[in-house]
Amino acid sequence: MRDHSNHVQVTREKAVELLRDACEFDRRKEAIPVQEACGRVLAEDAKAQTDIPNCLECCLDSVAVHYADFENGMPDTSEWVRGVDWEFANTGVGMPEGFDTAIVIEHVTVSDDERHITIDAAPSAKFAGTNPQGSKMRQGEVLAFENTLVTADIMARMAMGGVTDVSVIARPTVAFIPTGNELTRIGDELKRGGHFETNGLLIAEKIRQWGGEPVLWDIVPDDRERITAAICEACTKADIVVVNAGSSKGSDDWNIEMLDEVGTVLYHQTNHGPGHHSSAAVVDGTPVVGISGPPRGAGFTADFYLRPVIKRYLRQPENLPKVKARLASEIRPSGPGAHKHMAGAKQLPGEVRPSENADGAIFYGVKFMIVRQAEDGVLEAVGVPGKPGGLSEDAVNGYYMMPSGARVNPPQVGDFVEVDLKPWA
Repeated sequence: MRDHSNHVQVTREKAVELLRDACEFDRRKEAIPVQEACGRVLAEDAKAQTDIPNCLECCLDSVAVHYADFENGMPDTSEWVRGVDWEFANTGVGMPEGFDTAIVIEHVTVSDDERHITIDAAPSAKFAGTNPQGSKMRQGEVLAFENTLVTADIMARMAMGGVTDVSVIARPTVAFIPTGNELTRIGDELKRGGHFETNGLLIAEKIRQWGGEPVLWDIVPDDRERITAAICEACTKADIVVVNAGSSKGSDDWNIEMLDEVGTVLYHQTNHGPGHHSSAAVVDGTPVVGISGPPRGAGFTADFYLRPVIKRYLRQPENLPKVKARLASEIRPSGPGAHKHMAGAKQLPGEVRPSENADGAIFYGVKFMIVRQAEDGVLEAVGVPGKPGGLSEDAVNGYYMMPSGARVNPPQVGDFVEVDLKPWA
């Protein structure tokens, strides 16, 4: 059995902290059209290029008049000439040149030939019914700050202020290296005992959703030299590297040894399962995130550990949002010691991996949950039956880290538990 005793098992929170502290990115910037900015992160403040409105603006559908004509009371408008004494003025458009005040159209009667008007209410003051130049934004005003994730509303605001191009943080390139002799490319004939390499599809799409640019490596067999070469090459070409599988204790699991040789391993184990043998290292300043090989663990270990690194690069909030929810269904423990909770369960020593937890430490089983609002308005969490990766997981929107072990009492229906909401971006 391989000796990883020098790699301390860490909590999920500690793993994220170690990764965060190890990330010292040399972020690149790029200029893009404002129309393409939605979903990108600003590298600089975006400032208005013009006043909005850029002249006196009418507030409502009105007629434009000269306030001086009303200073001595309601004038006789029977001889007024359109374009000289009055003019139509509509919502959100510049006041006709030379006019300074607007009267809403509901207080005006317009002749059939639209040449004469009768007014039944005088304006209260000069500039009534108008917005002054620059009242919505001023040239040079900050419309969105550096490190802001651009939404549709922010994109439209910048465009409204005359911004045509914005400086954004370039998407981090994230190399994904699948390892394993058992892997087969999609479309090839599946060999005996083999598995199609689908984690690349899964993780690449998550990388895109989180703001990165995936670079998919070819399958790397369980070979020391080839794994080393792939990791070293990826670290020269990508901002972040993901190594998939090969970090457990099998006879062909070389990834941790290789990372030890070419870089610094931050941790090799976490205190939860699936995904116990998640890992992280730094190679020549590049963070290398090791995620679980089995698809049942690859997705949420990427959520836990890859997402924070990408978000760190983009200077965005890194952690999964958490909510307190009332447990609405029974959930069973899992992980080391969990079988002791199950009545009549018997396993031989050779069937159970010994716990590597330090004395008194707690192991956590990741439980898939549906968080929803109950009839009484309280958030409730319902455990999802079935195996991860199946159809039942499609409705999952949260994870619960359930403590397990001989000395841990599992939560009961009605207890409040803390659930990590599954990230969609």
